Amino acid sequence: MPALSGTRVVDFTQNLPGPYATMVLRSMGAEVVKIEPPRGDPARVFPRLFDILNAGKDSVVADLREPANREAVRALIADADVVVEGFRPGVMARFGLGPDEIAKAFPKVVYCSISGYGQQGPYRDYPGHDLNFQALTGVCHMLRDDRGRPLGGALPFGDLSAAMTATTGILGALLERVRTGQGQVLDVAIVDALLSWTYVWTEGLTPGDASLADAAEPTANAMRRASEALPGGLGSIVGKLADSLTQGRGRATLEAVSERLRQTKRVQNMERLRLHTLPHYTVYRTSDERYLSIGVVDEDKFWRKMCDVLDLSGAAGLPLWGRFLAAAPLRTRIATRIAEQPLDSWVERFREAGVPVAPVLSVDEAMADAQLQTRRPGSGPVRGPFSLGESVEAAPPKLGEHTERWLP
Repeated sequence: MPALSGTRVVDFTQNLPGPYATMVLRSMGAEVVKIEPPRGDPARVFPRLFDILNAGKDSVVADLREPANREAVRALIADADVVVEGFRPGVMARFGLGPDEIAKAFPKVVYCSISGYGQQGPYRDYPGHDLNFQALTGVCHMLRDDRGRPLGGALPFGDLSAAMTATTGILGALLERVRTGQGQVLDVAIVDALLSWTYVWTEGLTPGDASLADAAEPTANAMRRASEALPGGLGSIVGKLADSLTQGRGRATLEAVSERLRQTKRVQNMERLRLHTLPHYTVYRTSDERYLSIGVVDEDKFWRKMCDVLDLSGAAGLPLWGRFLAAAPLRTRIATRIAEQPLDSWVERFREAGVPVAPVLSVDEAMADAQLQTRRPGSGPVRGPFSLGESVEAAPPKLGEHTERWLP
């Protein structure tokens, strides 16, 4: 019998982090009741992604702005074991379904909130997307191109790490409830989960009395040094191999292969990679030789606010497809403007305007950041993944397919 058989989860989350977490719980046997707004989870516009994340869940449509729906959902929570929500801090409380209200009314329920910056701290109300969270916690600092420019990972590290953190926390809280009979309130922040990864990786490989200078050298240089210690013939072969990777025809061949791969339909159809072709989902250099991440995805409101801050009013009306087509000239214009002022100035101006941005920080800087210090009590965060449960073979739900069953 699956480990979570008989466990009921009421899931208010959308897109990726929360649905991934409840996907894992569903794979372990939990019954997941997915509460969707009338228009549905936005991830439904990516059918394959939605199907993977939501297989075997029940879909209930409930507009939480309606008092009757809130009362019906509250009654559903009364018989649940776990509640998972992924709104900005305070949204569920405005519906009367926040962690304090639910913990008081139903003390056995495990309540898990997933958000970008967490329920406390100076950044809690800021908007953000995965690239911003990567920038703030050292991920972009660690991912560099051949010119040393920080990059964002095409894989949404923040969303997925937070999902696993939430899953682990929920399982631990359910075990504690077996012992005490009491539920718990879990506050999962994407930045906490990411910082735990970058901190463990960098600190774990960096003794306090050592330098990473040698380890940071290109692989080819390391191969050349190693070739000097090998017997003549073998050393010569290794040295030539190193040269072939970085010089002349070998380098040209690697670049040509890479370019051909980029032109394939399979790569071009990877929508999440396309985010990094947008001129407003990337990293820009500032006048003080620092870097700023701008994490606008497809939100026209953020694009317009960004254009206002940058005095690019002529571009504010461009639709998303137009920004794709004009990515190169737009990127040049944005880069020119960003390069005129220092990092702190841009961070302040964009945040005041409500545009999702974050500075590119090293891990050391991230550990000292006001938000991340607020989120990181003690000596540092520790997170660990675990293996998934059984594969869920059931179909994903149609929008509202199970509303009558759960909200009669």
